[in-house]
Amino acid sequence: MRPDKLVVKTLRGSRKALSAEEVAGAIEVAGGESLDAGKVARTLEQLERSGAVADVGGGRYVALKERNLTVGRLSMHRRGFGFVSSPMGDIYVGKRETAGAMHGDTVAVRVHARRAKEGRSGEVAQVIERGTTEIVGRFEQHGKLGVVTPTDARIRGDLFVDLAKAPVQARTGEIVVARITRYADSRDAMQGVVVRVLGPEDAPGVDVEIVIEEHGLETEFPDEVIAAADALSSGVAPELEAGRRDVRDLFTFTIDPADARDFDDAISIVREGKGFRLWVHIADVSHYVPWDSAIDVEARHRATSVYLVDRVLPMLPEHLSNVICSLNPDEDRLTFTAEMLLDKTGLVEACELYPSVIRSDRRLDYDQVQGWLDHGGFPDETIERALFDFRTIAHTIHERRVARGGLDFDTVEARVTLDDGKPTGVVLRSRTEATNMIEEAMILANEVVARHMTSAKAPMVYRIHEDPDAEALAQVAVVLKEFGYPIQELHGAGPRTFQKVVAFAHGRPEERLINSLLLRALERARYVDYLGSHFGLASEAYTHFTSPIRRYPDLIVHRLLKAQLGGALEKPPTALMVPELAWLAEHSSTMEREAEAAEDESQKVKLVALMAEHLGEVFDGIVTGVMGFGLFVQLENTAEGLVHVQAMTDDYYRLDAERFMLWGENKGVTYRLGQQVKVRVLDASVAERRLDFELA
Repeated sequence: MRPDKLVVKTLRGSRKALSAEEVAGAIEVAGGESLDAGKVARTLEQLERSGAVADVGGGRYVALKERNLTVGRLSMHRRGFGFVSSPMGDIYVGKRETAGAMHGDTVAVRVHARRAKEGRSGEVAQVIERGTTEIVGRFEQHGKLGVVTPTDARIRGDLFVDLAKAPVQARTGEIVVARITRYADSRDAMQGVVVRVLGPEDAPGVDVEIVIEEHGLETEFPDEVIAAADALSSGVAPELEAGRRDVRDLFTFTIDPADARDFDDAISIVREGKGFRLWVHIADVSHYVPWDSAIDVEARHRATSVYLVDRVLPMLPEHLSNVICSLNPDEDRLTFTAEMLLDKTGLVEACELYPSVIRSDRRLDYDQVQGWLDHGGFPDETIERALFDFRTIAHTIHERRVARGGLDFDTVEARVTLDDGKPTGVVLRSRTEATNMIEEAMILANEVVARHMTSAKAPMVYRIHEDPDAEALAQVAVVLKEFGYPIQELHGAGPRTFQKVVAFAHGRPEERLINSLLLRALERARYVDYLGSHFGLASEAYTHFTSPIRRYPDLIVHRLLKAQLGGALEKPPTALMVPELAWLAEHSSTMEREAEAAEDESQKVKLVALMAEHLGEVFDGIVTGVMGFGLFVQLENTAEGLVHVQAMTDDYYRLDAERFMLWGENKGVTYRLGQQVKVRVLDASVAERRLDFELA
């Protein structure tokens, strides 16, 4: 049999994706023609180009049922439609065209020739790999049958449980986790078994547990990973003897949130001529977490720390993240330093990158620093001089970045405050000079590292941000026209046009809405293994280097940079990691999106629980969405709810989709995006994360 036919036959006979080595092994076991892994790999590459097989990540392949399909991960929306992230870009899939695929599945999509209003569209032709194996939902018993209704609206359809075979007993009304044993098809519903009971849906903490389960987040580290981390020590003497640069004599400080538990970046700064010498020191996690170690495999799987409303799910075990690698004051720590000489305009005139040893002198927090900058009261002259110098150079770095077209949104972060898990209020955190100072230093260090690796033509993981979607910009343009903005045409607009819109919106009632709409129109930043530009920062080369304690791509970048500086890129273990960069970047991007969604939803469940204490009360809000079925309204505390048209009883309202407006057929009253309204809280469902309002 021809090698290509033999490879395809082997893949079709497998229930999972296979690597070239696994395909070769399966052929040998089956008694077929002997093919070495190298020949199989070349055959797979040819088959992939012809569309007969698809690489689903990590060099693992599956056979496709038909040609001219594109493969990607399906992300479902709570309203039933979804998008497949593929090499062609995002492909819209309607709710009737998912072919039984679920959120998180890897699917093959048949792309439609004609574009839909949502952009490029298609239909699922084949589910390649299931991404969802368990669901969380509300359990109900009906005789000898149990029914689990998913709490996640992205999962369509109930799961049925045979109670006679159930290993875990659950009671009606409890939230459970069920393992899927049979996926739904055109004939049968989804089936499974209950494997865990989280508790009654109104029990304290269950709301966040639901979010954790829905997003498949890890809450515990394997025993071998904990043991490996606990065995590590923070001694620096051997590294100093080996020639690592000692910069412990520099005055060094950290600035972080007051409640931060790990510190992965520190700053040193001195005046030099008319400019400044700025050191950005980053925790050297790569020294303790080598490629393919037990800790690395777990960190790679998680890809990021997740900051939920009531807890942190770290990427690394606590002994590493909070002790060994954390740049705690008065303790020697291994770091990677970006030393930069800047002129008075913020231009980097020279830079040097090297492994180092530091000793942080002061731990500062954002509020503390901002208070000193605003009102004085510095504890000593050393920290006063350092912070004023840091503010000066950060301001010039910022001006230079904005001048080249970098975007600068005034975002507001909402954090729900808790008392023993119960929401007590909302704190709105805005950007300050103190937060901006650290942000500018980190952006600059990331750029310096990216440019260095680009110049060295070394393998690298970059952070790219592609140009905005034209159709999304067209929708924003309609809103700008409605508000009478002087800039209304955004098609093909560059970052400077966005800057002007943001500046015009500053201080206006619709500022938060305009910023939100512009952010939605922008493509998501992501990790890739090739050089690309970053639209939002107007940067031609950008990476993530500054947070290896909480982001896996930063850990990869540290390894690559260290190997490049040491001339060891072609030696193990770096040489073993480099072929994996493409899927590692894609996996990290996927996990980043999952983490961000979980973080947002954990805040939202507590916001809804907070608003449940205010039923019947009236609040000020702004219209953030206009649909045929009603208005979405966001309150000042960022809680968002729906005013359904059925609650708008004073008239019969119709949708003007082109102008994002509802208008009353009889009285002519209109409601449009950005309009300020008063609403009364009608209902709050924590389980559904839903708020219902009526106009007051």
